Parts: sequence; structure tokens; C-alpha cells
Amino acid sequence: MKWQNNLLGIRTKGIPVKRHSGLLRAMHWVLVPATFSLIINGFYVHKPSRTKSFNNMDTARKMHFTAQYFFVSYLISRAYYGWANCDYKDLLPNRKDMLSLPKFLRYTIFLRKKKPRYPKYNPGQKLLFVQMAVLFPLQILTGYAMYSASKLQKLSRIFGGLGKTRLVHYLSATVITGLISGHIYFALTDDLAKLKSIFTGYFTPK
Repeated sequence: MKWQNNLLGIRTKGIPVKRHSGLLRAMHWVLVPATFSLIINGFYVHKPSRTKSFNNMDTARKMHFTAQYFFVSYLISRAYYGWANCDYKDLLPNRKDMLSLPKFLRYTIFLRKKKPRYPKYNPGQKLLFVQMAVLFPLQILTGYAMYSASKLQKLSRIFGGLGKTRLVHYLSATVITGLISGHIYFALTDDLAKLKSIFTGYFTPK
């Protein structure tokens, strides 16, 4: 038996509860390949190498431009979904999260054996989401500024010119790569049942 929600928000052990909607999961699995594609071919475009998996620069650029459309589509769809369903509240850290952050970090670096419990996302994941919410739009703006420097000169001027725009785009991509690594680490060290829910949509409390 699978319930959308338990009575008064109380999760009963052994009873599956809805954690991710089908639409949310679909958006997530659009984002994953698009982001990895942007990272891989983006770094290649920045510094081409024969050891990378691209025949030439033209192939890498085409893949990069194709992936960016899926990336932008995800960001717009996710922003609307968060606003329409008010699920942004689950993504943003609150005062309670910040107060429990030291305890969470001690568990994360194996200084605390007892695992802290959180409703949906732990404080580490929420902090990563906030940074992604800032860096993802920044990547889009700097990317479009470089893609069409003649038509979008005003965008590059915001960052101090085309050269600095490229630098911001590169540094932002580097930080995003680190955030994704952190997101994967927190997901794997949190609860495998919760990790499974991104595929099935349901989480069974233990």
C-alpha cells in the first residue's frame, strides 16, 4: 500500500510515503545527463585535448549547445514547479537546519555515530541547493554572453568584458562540479532508501 502522505505528516515505519512526484523525477533525469554533458564538453571547449572523447571542437560545441537547451528548460520548469507547489520550502535551509549543521557535519565526517534525521533533505543538501540556485542562472547568463558576444554585449559588460565573462563561466563550472560531487556524496551517505526514491518516487521509513 502506498500513501501520498501519512496522517498529520507523521511517517509510519514500513509504510511507503510519496517523496518525489513523477514530474519532479522526470525533470531530475533531464537535468542529470544535461549537466554532465555540459561539464564534460565544456571543459573540453575550454582546453581541447586529444585524450578527451571528442573528434573535434565542432562536435563538442554542438553537444554543448544541445545540452544547454535541456538545462535551461529544466531550470525554468523547476522554478515554476517550486513556485506552484511551494516545494521550495523543502529546499531552503531554515533556522533549525542551521542550528543542527554542526551535528550533521560531525556525522558526515565520521565523528558521530548516530545518524541525524531530517524530514526530506539534510542541511548539507539544502546548502548545496541554494548555491546551485545562484550558480545555474549565472552559468546561463555567462554562457549566452559568450555564445553571442556581438548581440549580447551588455551581458558581458556586467562581468567586466568578454575575457572576465569567460573566467566567471569557467570558475562557476568548476564550483558546480564540486557541488554535484557533494550532492552525490550526501545522497549516498544519507539513506539508500531515500536515494531509491528518486527512481521509484516512494520512501519507506524504517
